[in-house]
Amino acid sequence: MLKSVMGYEIGDCVGDYEVVGRLGAGGMGMVYKVRNVLTDRVEAMKILLPDLREAGDLAERFAREIKVHASLTHPNIASLHTAARAGGQLLMIMELVEGMSLRERLNQGPMDLRESVFISSEVLAALSYAHARGIIHRDIKPSNIMITPDRQVKVMDFGIAAVKGSNQRLTMTGMALGSLHYLSPEQVTSSPPDARSDVYSVGATLYEMVTGQCPFRGDSEYAILTAHLHQIPSPPAEVNPLVPQVLSTIILRALEKRPAERFQTAAEFRVQLEALLGKATGNVAAHVSGERTPPPPREGGSGSVAPGWDARDLQAAAQELAAYIGPLAKIIVNRATKRAHNLRELYEVVAAEIPSAADRAKFLANKL
Repeated sequence: MLKSVMGYEIGDCVGDYEVVGRLGAGGMGMVYKVRNVLTDRVEAMKILLPDLREAGDLAERFAREIKVHASLTHPNIASLHTAARAGGQLLMIMELVEGMSLRERLNQGPMDLRESVFISSEVLAALSYAHARGIIHRDIKPSNIMITPDRQVKVMDFGIAAVKGSNQRLTMTGMALGSLHYLSPEQVTSSPPDARSDVYSVGATLYEMVTGQCPFRGDSEYAILTAHLHQIPSPPAEVNPLVPQVLSTIILRALEKRPAERFQTAAEFRVQLEALLGKATGNVAAHVSGERTPPPPREGGSGSVAPGWDARDLQAAAQELAAYIGPLAKIIVNRATKRAHNLRELYEVVAAEIPSAADRAKFLANKL
């Protein structure tokens, strides 16, 4: 059948979905913009590339990717809506993320330091959530990060993610495709990666955002892989004099060769970046913006509360959340005020940071 060999064209129907556009193709999948003919909702549909459908290991890996996505519900991770079979193939139906990839944004020219730090912080929020569930992304790079028109950041493509306790054999084929400049040293040597591997990849991505170049370059793949293992990157502050020393130091720590010398968690890395973004006030610190920052307000003072919110409500939410995630709760609650329109929405947003589904339900009890 032509469709099974060539893919789908606009107007074709696949089960309950009408193809309305083609969004692109990756290492093993093709993604279409589709409309659910029953609900009229526009979504993204990912399928295996036509010539890979008979490869049993890749088909199994695709099925596992669907299960990984199904286990993740976070504002900074593209959502899985459902999975289905049609025409003898497996379909992954995803949230349609409008906007541009970070790769496209980088191709447009230099990025503002505040924008770079903000995007990295949001990516780390998604990774912290995934890591708490035993999932290591392993392919963080600019093309797997989307930025929506309203500046929401979404992490995409968990196709080669490592899942604690799973069969890692399924994730080895093509692991380095498209990711050469962002691979951690342990990925280069095929050592088992952990959360610190993603920390390294975020560091490499942030390095590129603030300097306009990757931390390691070379004339061949071998040269770049060797650089990941042995070369010390030029400090970002030397490549771009506008990068403050404190940010340069943070990036270099994320890029340490030995995992034990990096930030040990995505959350730890994120806390350092949040400090540059002004923590609770949401104002960008002078380190990043070049502007003078007012002295920090006293604890509980009106200056520490996002406009339009009651300080008592935010304090109560932070205290309740802290019982589940610890001292990061205050930062998370204050950041949530930027996305939530009322107290109910705020509780829904911050609840996504709680690893246990049972704990999330307990936290949200009597609040919605």
